Amino acid sequence: MDFPVAIRTLFFLLFVAFPGLASAYSQPDTIPKVVPDSLPDSTKTRKIYINQTDFNSIITYSSRDSIYSDLRKKQVHLFGDAKLNYEGVDMAADYLLIDLKKNEVLASYTFDSLGRRVGMPLFIDNADTLRAASIRYNFETKKGYIQEAAIKQDEYYLSMETAKKQPNEEVHFVHGKFTTCSLEEPHYHFALSKAVMVPDKRIVSGPINLWIMGVPTPLGLPFAMIPLQKQKERKSGFIMPQYSVVSAYGMGLQDLGYYFPVSDRFQTIAYVTGFSRGSFGFRNYSEYSTKYKYNGNFNVAYTRFRYGFPDSTVFGTTSVNWVHNQDPKLNPNWSFSANVNFNSNSTNKQTLNTVNNPQYFNNTLNSDIRLGKRFGSLPISADLKLSMRQNSTTKTIDLTSPVFNFQTTNRIFPFKKVNKVVGFSYSNEIQNRSSFRDRYLKNGNFDSIGHNFRNGFTQNVNVQATFSILKNTIRITPSATYKQIYNFQSIRKMMDSSHLVQVDTIGQGGFSHSFTSSVSLTSNLYSYYRFVGKRKTLLRHVMTPTVSFNYTPSIQQGIAEYRDSVLNKDIRYSIYERSLYSEYLTKSSGRIVFGVNNTFELKQKSEKDTVTGFKKTRLIDNFFLSTDYDIFKDSMNWGDLNMRMVINPNEFINLTIMANHSWYGWDTTTGRIKKEYAFRTHQGIGRITIASFATSLVLTTKKSRERLQSISNKMSNTWNPQYQQWILNPNQMVYFEIPWKLTIDHIFSLNLNSDTATFRNKRYLPTNTVTVSGDVSITPNWKIGARMMYDIDNRAISNFNINLYRNIHCWNVTFNWTPIGTNKNFTIGLRGNASMLQNANVNIRKPPIVLN
Repeated sequence: MDFPVAIRTLFFLLFVAFPGLASAYSQPDTIPKVVPDSLPDSTKTRKIYINQTDFNSIITYSSRDSIYSDLRKKQVHLFGDAKLNYEGVDMAADYLLIDLKKNEVLASYTFDSLGRRVGMPLFIDNADTLRAASIRYNFETKKGYIQEAAIKQDEYYLSMETAKKQPNEEVHFVHGKFTTCSLEEPHYHFALSKAVMVPDKRIVSGPINLWIMGVPTPLGLPFAMIPLQKQKERKSGFIMPQYSVVSAYGMGLQDLGYYFPVSDRFQTIAYVTGFSRGSFGFRNYSEYSTKYKYNGNFNVAYTRFRYGFPDSTVFGTTSVNWVHNQDPKLNPNWSFSANVNFNSNSTNKQTLNTVNNPQYFNNTLNSDIRLGKRFGSLPISADLKLSMRQNSTTKTIDLTSPVFNFQTTNRIFPFKKVNKVVGFSYSNEIQNRSSFRDRYLKNGNFDSIGHNFRNGFTQNVNVQATFSILKNTIRITPSATYKQIYNFQSIRKMMDSSHLVQVDTIGQGGFSHSFTSSVSLTSNLYSYYRFVGKRKTLLRHVMTPTVSFNYTPSIQQGIAEYRDSVLNKDIRYSIYERSLYSEYLTKSSGRIVFGVNNTFELKQKSEKDTVTGFKKTRLIDNFFLSTDYDIFKDSMNWGDLNMRMVINPNEFINLTIMANHSWYGWDTTTGRIKKEYAFRTHQGIGRITIASFATSLVLTTKKSRERLQSISNKMSNTWNPQYQQWILNPNQMVYFEIPWKLTIDHIFSLNLNSDTATFRNKRYLPTNTVTVSGDVSITPNWKIGARMMYDIDNRAISNFNINLYRNIHCWNVTFNWTPIGTNKNFTIGLRGNASMLQNANVNIRKPPIVLN
């Protein structure tokens, strides 16, 4: 042995045997030193300082049982809960061997008294965790040899029978298992024959096979590339489709998609749908967002329908949906928003996806694009808007292109220094609108659309004052409004030789005017009622009576006449009956309006309220009564009595009651109203013409209600393709942490039968429906949900849907069945719980058209 080596070995022996000498003797930097760490006596710890030819940093290690140093072989053995840290790499096992000569560490398990493995090696490198039966790692070459390895990264788990870690961080392994199930024996896994893992990027494998509950399945691939990603990193990839086994269009795939995360501000998904009988569809859904500026999404789709033999009908439809919202921080003076819902066939029911289409029962499509302008601190604003209304029931389209509005945002007080009572407001509107059949647009008949356009403008000036008398007890508000209208089109009526009235639209415009004045008196009356008792109950009643007088003189222009040859007299009419701002013959009116609003609130002593010591309960939020009397009418001066009551005793229940009452008698055979009061015709005080009673009740625990609100707020801020998946498949969003919830909605309404032929047999047309929906967790992993719409009047269920959910640890199974309704269907779905499997959905469904 040469002298330097002997000296180094001697010093190593001294400091291992007598660590206390480290503080009393100064050694050269080239000689390893071992010093004790400041840990409890129960755990033995060493720090080794080495020269540049060996380890480059400090190794910290400890063990529970013992530490043995082999000076001849330059090895350190650690037994029992051994731990090591070196340059961000942590290792733990029941046995560790540190080889200073080879710069290697060997980690292994041991056996307990029953022969079971204990202290399985654990390797942690930054955020990656690896557990194995044996790990041999070289700190110099960064290579490692691993047996029976198990890696956890983000949401996935990867186990390997034999693996080798390369210096470039790649791991080569054979006989692997890939899964998102955290159990030691997973519910499912993909068996990988031979593969290479590139951390945070991908796993490239040879033949793979799906195993479920330890049993191999015939599902597999000759090779596979599994993308891996860091948390919050988005990767492009396929979105699993829905499988339609039986449908009116044949067999097919629904919404096979590919996700493109173009940037942090823009992402898009391309979908394709195809069926065996020739129906297919293409759809693109995209989202965009720029923080503090704007956000939105658009959906463009084309669908070609073909039912197949014996129905040879073939037709296509195009739909465009666009939502854009501007953040007020972008520009306080300019704003832009869009909400477009367009379908070339003006209906939501012509779709290949009738199961998860939230617009299926909606008969109207509304589209609006708006550009707004404010003028700094000035109280004025302007708007330019394009709008379209499509109605699938009437087959009509109302197109407004465009409408321009200019108005004051607040009342303006001229001579404000001396005038704080009288103010005025101004608004005008210029509009261009066409109403036409939807087939004109489908067939490209733009000339007919253009001929149906009506144009005009209107402006309003309102002057109003507000002041109080009797020490602010009564508030008086007089006002006057002048309205001017100009229509660019008018009509001409005449009776032909067949005694039929002919109406011609001519391009001759003109002005018309109207004037309305009013004065109202309003006050608040307070009443308090004290009750005897320990809780010191106090009932407060606030009554707000209002009396107003509205006067509208008849200053109408544009009055014309035509000769009725049958009645042999002249018939007057307004030439603006079919204009944009339509007008009809009117008379002067002077209406006195009486109204009163009531609120009732209960105040009781409560120990739960630590601030005031009292609890307030609103018994009736709003109980409003109103009627009017027209002094210029020669008969039927009294208007209907309008009633409305709103009750919200707490946050989970709402009651709304509305009714209209007529004072006049009626014909018992036809139901037509008479000019005499009901009490004069021996029909009491009159009759109810319209009545409705609506109740909404949401039952769940307070904690669950807060959880639902939190989920709603979180989803509204979510911006990823999983949120789109939730919109398309809301039944998949089930929260097992909410044990139960129940929602009951009841609507009962009565409308007077206006059909004189059937009035005698049925005076009122009732609507009485109850909607009950809810879900309950049978066990921590089983949940059942249902939604039912019941028509009480017809004693029939109009729609019923039942859902069954099973949480299988790493997957969940859903069963959705609609046995009753126009959208009869069932769906069986299988979906992964991990976010990386969010789009790995398998759905077997039977669409509504098959069950009808």
